[in-house]
Parts: sequence; C-alpha cells; structure tokens
Amino acid sequence: MLTNPPHTPQLLRLWGILCFSCLLFVTAGQARLGETEKQLIERFGPPRLQAQHSIIAQGKIIPLGPQLHFAEGDWRIVCDIVDGKCLRIAYSKQGDWTEDQFQLVLNNNSQGSKWVEITKPSIAKLQREWKRGDGSTGKWTKVTGFALTWDAYKKAKAKAEERARIEASRKPKI
Repeated sequence: MLTNPPHTPQLLRLWGILCFSCLLFVTAGQARLGETEKQLIERFGPPRLQAQHSIIAQGKIIPLGPQLHFAEGDWRIVCDIVDGKCLRIAYSKQGDWTEDQFQLVLNNNSQGSKWVEITKPSIAKLQREWKRGDGSTGKWTKVTGFALTWDAYKKAKAKAEERARIEASRKPKI
C-alpha cells in the first residue's frame, strides 16, 4: 500500500504555483531585442495594432519603421522595428513589478551582454535604470513600464537625423 508523505498537498500546491509563475514569466518576457517582425508575429500572433514609428528631425517627420503592439495576458509589448529588427521594446503590465520580472526582461534582452543597474537609490521605487557595455539602455518607471533600447536604435536614429540635417542645409536651385 502506497501512502503519501505528510506534506504532499502543500508540495503539490507549491509545485503548481511555481510552474504557473514560470509559464507567466516565460511568455511575458519572450519578445526580445534583435528579433525580426516575422519572429515576433510567430511568437505572439498578429499584432493588435501596427503603426508607423517615426522621429522628428529638422522639422520633418521621418519614418524609421513599423511599430508592433502585442498583448500577452496582462502584459503589453510594443516593438519598434528598424532595418528589419526590433531595436526598441517596451513592456507594461498592471500591478507592481517583481524583481524576478525585471531580471527576466533584462536576461531575455541581454544578447550576451550584461546589464548593470545605475539607479539612484533615492528614486528606485519610482524609476530604475540599466545600461550595457555596448551603449544599450533600459528604463523602468512605475507609470510607463519598462523600455529597452538597443544601441543600434540610437545609431539608426542619429543617421536619420544627420540625413535630415544635410538635406536641410542644401542650397536650393533658385
């Protein structure tokens, strides 16, 4: 005759909570910097909204690429695609963020580099910041969520701004 150890119900409950938490964390943090539009759509299905991501330089609106909006449970994920890859990504959700959720998002977007937190302790409950050695940055605020920007985005933006500056400085043929 088999008998259950004395704490089996508690262990099973703990195991269930752990499995559910892992599933939640894995699905919520799956979109990653560097993924293509096709990879993002394969992961989440069609975007709930697709818009044009643009910047303003020299008084002109300059499109950089599509902006894809996804939802995964309570999480909202917005990806800015530039040159075919997700170079900027924002995560938002209802409720407080846990340290495990911060680490999951950072680890899934590390691309082999290490994120270093540079938050000032006096504001850590409202805003946190990270950076990587390649110039990529991450910023979380209690109100807006967690935005990560790959250094390649900053370079693409600077290149577009420089093209706009050159265009604005050309002499007209008058």
